[in-house]
Amino acid sequence: MCRSSFFLAIALLAAPFLAPAQRQSILTIEEISRNSGRVLPVPESGLAIVDINSKLRIASNPEAIRARALELAGKAQLDRELRDKINRIERVLREQERLVFYIRQAIETPQRQPDSLLMLLRATMRDIGADTLLRARYNQYSREYTDRLRADPSLREREDRFLYILGRYSETLDSLRGELRTLEKTARVRFSLRAFRKDRSGGMRLHIENFDLFEQGQFYEVENWALMINPEQLQQLQNLQSLASSLNQGSEKALQDFRDKLFQMLPALACLEQFPTELRLASETIPADVRTILDRSWNDARQQLDLLRNELTTLSLTADAYDVKARWAALRFHADSLYHSTLGNLMALPQTNAHVRNLLQCAEQTRTDIERIDRFIRAFPETYLRKVYLACDELANEVLSFDLAQIPETGLLDLAYTGRREEGDELLIQALLVPEGDTATRRRYTVIEERTAVMTVTGPRAVPRVGLMMANPYTLQQPDAAQFRFTPSAALLVKFGSRRSHFYNRFLDPGIGIVTASPDFSLDGIPEFGAGLAATLFRDIASAGWCWNFGLNKPFYFLGINLPFNLPGMPVGTAR
Repeated sequence: MCRSSFFLAIALLAAPFLAPAQRQSILTIEEISRNSGRVLPVPESGLAIVDINSKLRIASNPEAIRARALELAGKAQLDRELRDKINRIERVLREQERLVFYIRQAIETPQRQPDSLLMLLRATMRDIGADTLLRARYNQYSREYTDRLRADPSLREREDRFLYILGRYSETLDSLRGELRTLEKTARVRFSLRAFRKDRSGGMRLHIENFDLFEQGQFYEVENWALMINPEQLQQLQNLQSLASSLNQGSEKALQDFRDKLFQMLPALACLEQFPTELRLASETIPADVRTILDRSWNDARQQLDLLRNELTTLSLTADAYDVKARWAALRFHADSLYHSTLGNLMALPQTNAHVRNLLQCAEQTRTDIERIDRFIRAFPETYLRKVYLACDELANEVLSFDLAQIPETGLLDLAYTGRREEGDELLIQALLVPEGDTATRRRYTVIEERTAVMTVTGPRAVPRVGLMMANPYTLQQPDAAQFRFTPSAALLVKFGSRRSHFYNRFLDPGIGIVTASPDFSLDGIPEFGAGLAATLFRDIASAGWCWNFGLNKPFYFLGINLPFNLPGMPVGTAR
């Protein structure tokens, strides 16, 4: 017996510690008085009581919403999926960071000639192939290129191995945004807050400011997202954003270095600048029509060169609208046209004129310089670096979208503007989690918290009542008359609602006020006028009071039992 009692006591003491932790509330509701502005908390449990004309301020708890979302999604599986996606994104960004590092290392190495950068860029292939992080993919992409080259030997002239490998690496960037969007869908669920008024006719939905829009009789959901990841995973995402931003800066710096190198090479086209001077000095030897052709060809080439210089100076190489290779292709086309025009028209002329020889030499030199710069531009991974820059910029923005701030802090439900309502009507407020793909025809939402309240007038209010009273003229001496006599009455009552007691509001519902009556105590068929004080109870069904009969100058008291419904043709009990 004692032993059993001992174990029972231990169990009772341990019960509070073994019980599951209390779940956080999703919603915190406060009532704001329309007249005084006083703020009162609305109880979290049971059927609360709110004033029928007040405002309700509804605050949501993001952490509690996330905890419930994690419970519904299956935390273990979600954690695994998030971890796998985050690890994959981080690995791809680390690869791109290492590739940009090798390219920048080649660019920043001191060089005697600008175009010697080509040899350094080729040397980065050895570094990439030896890097433990990049080696596996490098070998895979290199084998792919070799297989393509065996199938089509002309590929060597059209596609460089180094640029092909970088292009294959950059393809993984294309999938990252898709990975993040998939991650976002996996880690997000739409949070919705809805309110309904329930009455005898059924009810209707109510507008909650900040959580829905009500236009032309239709409700439109505001997209509020809850993030189903824990703080540690959110920190990992922020680390990814920092990594993407760092990679963004590295690729931008490499592109700026590329622009600087290109500027260093453009002065090599100085002979092109001297071409119009030599053409003018050789005018006596060269026919006028030939001079016109050469002058037009030179103008076209010079115009493209000026455009290239201006764009390299004023535009960002990372802009979508700018393509340095396309601008260079236009310059090369016109430079080739100038070369062929010069050789085709001047080779037949006597070579005794030094200026004619200078023009021919200038055309040859310009062609050589154009070829050298062209090799540099074609071999430089400018397209890859621009792609890395733009992709990382977008990735950083995608990570920023993982934010709990998309759930509004509070919603406002103004009961005064919710249409016709009566005391006793109920409010239903629901917090929902709505999965992706939920539609009007296929509802899959989950109610994670539900709050109910009943509306009443909590302040003083005046209520008219029409009924019958049983009046007793206790000072009137009429031996043959009945002691209690029925007479019609009308009363104006003052009532006070309660915020705490449903029994008081629904059952007692007391009132006090003034009452008038038209008794016929003199029994002459002519009603007198009486007025006095009345008190009611049980929703005005029972009443009592004291009045003065002004026709007889006699007092009387009364008792009343009013009907709680209307009789056909008689406004008894509920006249308003």
